[in-house]
Amino acid sequence: MKTKVLFYFTFFSGLIASCVTPFEDFKQVSASEFLTVEARLTDQNEQQNFTLTYSNGNISNSFFKPVRGAEVYILDEKNNKEIFTEASDEGNYVASPSFRGKIGSTYTLYIQANGRKYTSSPEKMRAVPNIENLISRYELDDNYPKGSVYRGGFNVYLDFQDPSTTGDYYSWHWKHYERVFICDTESTRDGELLYDCSGDCWNISYSSNLNLFSDSYLNGKRITGKQIARVPFDSFSPYYFLLEQRANTESSYKYYQSLASQTQSTGSLFDIPAEIRFNFNIKSTDTQAKVLGLFDVYSVKKKLFYIDRKSLIPKEESPVLKVIPGKPACPAFPCPRPCSESRFRTPIKPEGWKE
Repeated sequence: MKTKVLFYFTFFSGLIASCVTPFEDFKQVSASEFLTVEARLTDQNEQQNFTLTYSNGNISNSFFKPVRGAEVYILDEKNNKEIFTEASDEGNYVASPSFRGKIGSTYTLYIQANGRKYTSSPEKMRAVPNIENLISRYELDDNYPKGSVYRGGFNVYLDFQDPSTTGDYYSWHWKHYERVFICDTESTRDGELLYDCSGDCWNISYSSNLNLFSDSYLNGKRITGKQIARVPFDSFSPYYFLLEQRANTESSYKYYQSLASQTQSTGSLFDIPAEIRFNFNIKSTDTQAKVLGLFDVYSVKKKLFYIDRKSLIPKEESPVLKVIPGKPACPAFPCPRPCSESRFRTPIKPEGWKE
């Protein structure tokens, strides 16, 4: 099951600000459950998988219920059918291992779950241009005092050529890997105990802002100096930066734009209040039931970039170092903990990693 940790905090904030959804006995009056769809179809050489859950109307419960036994498939413009079968993970449905989306093809998603049928609008996978240039620059915001994590940082800019076709939409997403040596902590009366990693281990962090672009007014132009990230100055070590440039459909662009107009995502679509997340391109065909989430079809270009965090730094500025407080759990003999694979940690060396 997926735990939407920040959902209810943001949910309350949205409720107070908008006064849209009434509550009785800690439940939404308007609806108690919505089908929630996380469906991303890409051209990348990776397993294509969709996740189906039901949102929970009880605000004291932060769990989403997985949808089991659903029929899930997509059709392309030639009526080629790809069935997504239920995996061992709860609510997860996977395509055949070799299946990938193809640029130029149009896909429609079909779902039948608990006696209800849902269909998406046809979504065409558009080509994404190359990332022509990627640079970083240290920039200081002296509105913040020394010692603030917001004072200094590295802004990342890129250039790319927008094609002559109209109606192109883009978004940028990045991933950062950082080698770690402490894999676990334990609270005791004497303070925090730190456990070394038993092997190689990297923490993973992700872009948290929705960074969108439409070529409505710049169609066919070369886009230069587009800022797509700001990374922290918390070390002098090179910063591993794996960028994705995506060519989005109009439906997904409008969906993400609606989220960005309300708030900036903190890493997941599900940190946003339910009223804002109703689906733009999946509808129930036999009821008036609303759907959350998105059928997101996009192609991707990636670029690995190491940000030099030593050069061009003002002499009076220094990094805001990250410190894990505590003491070794076993100073006399090793007692390491494993580096467990998860969304935010991996024992597998990242592609292009440099020591």
